[in-house]
Amino acid sequence: MTTHLARPAELLDLVGEQLGTTDWYQITYERVNLFADATGDYRSIPSLPPSTHAAFGNVAASGYLPLSLLPLALRDLLTIDNAPEAIDHGLNAVRFPTPARAGTKVRYTGRILTVQRFEAGLEAVAGVTFESEKAASPVCVAEPVIVYR
Repeated sequence: MTTHLARPAELLDLVGEQLGTTDWYQITYERVNLFADATGDYRSIPSLPPSTHAAFGNVAASGYLPLSLLPLALRDLLTIDNAPEAIDHGLNAVRFPTPARAGTKVRYTGRILTVQRFEAGLEAVAGVTFESEKAASPVCVAEPVIVYR
């Protein structure tokens, strides 16, 4: 589900509100490997080739892999028609309570935590929870900060 706004100022009315939930994104073994190749983070990938694993559920992805899907998730959660510029300003907090596993799916829920006006525009902080279909606790919890001007 996507929350659709005409302009960034409408974010002020959404503080504390749920943005919705994305569709499921597949965490494939290929995606885990591509992420590792792109970032050099091979810490959680076994040295055995994927053909030796009957089920990929034992392969844990880097916690940063689901976090790297944040721009996709935010686009799926929130669209703003007349936002001249949206800048990723950073993250207030990030935690990885449970590893994402290859062969599972993750989805994202989000809510607007705060919105502040400033001279050049708005700063919005979202609370995003990344859940896995097969994990009891989230694979990631993050607070992205986005500036709209």
